[in-house]
Amino acid sequence: MLVLSIGCVLAVAMPARAQQAPTPAAAAKAGFDEVAGWLAKSADLVPAEKFTYKPVNTVRSFGEVLAHAADGMHWYCASAKAGKDVQWSDAVEKAGATKAQVVAGLKKATADCGAVYAAPSARFDRLLANVAHLNLHYGNVITYLRMMGLKPPSS
Repeated sequence: MLVLSIGCVLAVAMPARAQQAPTPAAAAKAGFDEVAGWLAKSADLVPAEKFTYKPVNTVRSFGEVLAHAADGMHWYCASAKAGKDVQWSDAVEKAGATKAQVVAGLKKATADCGAVYAAPSARFDRLLANVAHLNLHYGNVITYLRMMGLKPPSS
């Protein structure tokens, strides 16, 4: 009787628990929203004159890192939407690394990409790769922020 009771409780509790777990697509969208938000907050946090900051001359500037992340969003999400690789473009990075240019490019890329996460036919592997790519460059951004004496938004 005890085993039957436990089985009934588990049978009722398990479907309820499964319904609470996010779908993989929702989890990917949440990951995208989180890291894209951190990048946007980082851009807001840094003064315009620091967008050219480079820890050393052999790496991208702070603004260039954010612009590259925006270009990555365009590529990964366009590939996810098309269902195949598309041509990479450095359009945001080549447009300039001023704060106004980078923030505008980042906002557009985030909005465009966010819409693709809602598309049921989008390639899930590309969406996950986009989150990974953004997190990789947010790691760069964290280092730059710390070197500029600023606290990263995720801290």
